[in-house]
Amino acid sequence: MYTLRIKILLFVGLLTNLFYSCDDMDSIHREYLNGEIIYSGKLDTLNVRPGYKRAQIEGYTKFLGNSNKVIVQFDDRSEEFVITGNEGEIMSMIIENLEESSYEFDVQSQDKNGNFSVLQKVAGSAVGDIFVSDQDPRKLIDFTNTNDGTFANFLGNSDSQYVIFTILNYEQENGKTYNDTLFFEQNKIKLIDFKPLGLLKTKSSIQSGLNGVDTIPLYEVNYTLPSLPYSELSKDIIQIVQMPSDITGEYQSANPNKYLFDGDSKWYDDNEKTFLSEPGQIPHHFTIDLGVKTTLRKVKIDMPDHILFNKNNITSLQIWGREDLNNAQTNSSDENDFINAGWKLLHQENIDGENLSSDSFIIQPSNRKVRYIRYRVISTVENISSQLTELTFYGQDNEPITHDKSLHSIFPMQSDNPGNFYGAQPNQYLFDGNSLWSGSDQYGYHSGENAVPGHFTIDLGILTKLRRVMMSFRDPNNYSGNNPTEIEIWGRSNLNDAEILPKFLSSGNNVISQPTSSQSLENAGWKLIKTENINGASVQSHEMNIETNELLRFYKIRYKKTAAGSGCQFIEFSFSGNGALNN
Repeated sequence: MYTLRIKILLFVGLLTNLFYSCDDMDSIHREYLNGEIIYSGKLDTLNVRPGYKRAQIEGYTKFLGNSNKVIVQFDDRSEEFVITGNEGEIMSMIIENLEESSYEFDVQSQDKNGNFSVLQKVAGSAVGDIFVSDQDPRKLIDFTNTNDGTFANFLGNSDSQYVIFTILNYEQENGKTYNDTLFFEQNKIKLIDFKPLGLLKTKSSIQSGLNGVDTIPLYEVNYTLPSLPYSELSKDIIQIVQMPSDITGEYQSANPNKYLFDGDSKWYDDNEKTFLSEPGQIPHHFTIDLGVKTTLRKVKIDMPDHILFNKNNITSLQIWGREDLNNAQTNSSDENDFINAGWKLLHQENIDGENLSSDSFIIQPSNRKVRYIRYRVISTVENISSQLTELTFYGQDNEPITHDKSLHSIFPMQSDNPGNFYGAQPNQYLFDGNSLWSGSDQYGYHSGENAVPGHFTIDLGILTKLRRVMMSFRDPNNYSGNNPTEIEIWGRSNLNDAEILPKFLSSGNNVISQPTSSQSLENAGWKLIKTENINGASVQSHEMNIETNELLRFYKIRYKKTAAGSGCQFIEFSFSGNGALNN
């Protein structure tokens, strides 16, 4: 019995321990025995885009399920965002008011039952003033002129890696302001009708870091625009040249020779101050001497007021060009005749003459310079007549004209040294095209002895703005004593009251008296064009480059000094200038 009792007590104790043990294990897992945990859907493929003092978190909504908001936590802040958009789209969340720094964001979604998604961590940053101050705008390198126009060239975007575009602002020739945009993939941009030497303003905008969400403007940078590769041709050297098959444009008392290049483009309801063709002559043409050899780049035409009188305004025209007029005559205004006569088509332009009183157009540069222009009218508003109030031409790389020597002559003035000593014949040989001394004093100009200083007068036969004088002397290897060492060139447009006293006197080959003063030339209305020193003792020719804006016809050559100081000789003269106008 005792043994049985002990066994029962032991069994009861064992059961008690077992119960106590089970209770302890249950207490450990009790909090996890309330049912399964439910997670809400989450954003997929999280990404942070840097912004200016802010950041944008993005994620795909494909796996959001029933989630209706997203909670973003970082540092000590928490932001909530209501889920919008359709499933599978990108949801963006902006975190505002951030310091310029790096961040780690905790992102969770939540549904309406309060269930959270699995916690996601994503790193990102926000930029600020320090970042902006370290960025450079796109830099302008230079300007280039091409067949397609003038371009502004910029450093590549790798030198300003965050710049996404640059705004250009500049004034045009017409006074208007032009805006254009240089995008990050571009390195150059064409300038449209810009004002030469005007102001170009550039303002670049950057992205707020790699794949940044914000566009931030940088500081403005100013540049000076280039001068145009071409310039307006001086109108006082342009003239109409009458050729066979040309029309005169003088219908109803029109006077184009006087008014078409006078600088006044206004229409006064007065046919006299226009070019006006006779009715029924379309198509037609006329010829213009530009007065220089040039690469023609731009033409501007002005016509009557399109509101008041547009019936004769031009709707289609052509510009043809040639360097000279040798065999340039045509029998008609037919294009094939032009081509056969060696004219080159430079440009064709269609104009809204019905609604415009003025038009200008760019001509692509040619490797052929022209002096003469054929202006060919193809059609007008009513196709009866054509009318112009002004023509303006622009050229590039202008060259002066070498003037026709057959027009030149020695003009005898009583104070001049005639240069006919020792049998010299200057009128016959000084402009004959032969610049080499032949060994005889006959071929050229010879002043005689005791003749320095002295002078003589040359009539070019035309009005010109003198640009270059080429003169030839004796061969230095065969006596250079008469070669000039100091030259003055004086000019006048006419010879009214141009005589100088006293009268030139000589005996045999010796000069007795002649005017020696520059002041006497000035007193007689002569204008000093150029003074030049020449190494006459060693050279056989010399070129003088001259700049004058005056149209002159008569030029006085004054030799102040020669190598030996007694006489002076010239073998040949050649003159070049802008314009060749009949006086």
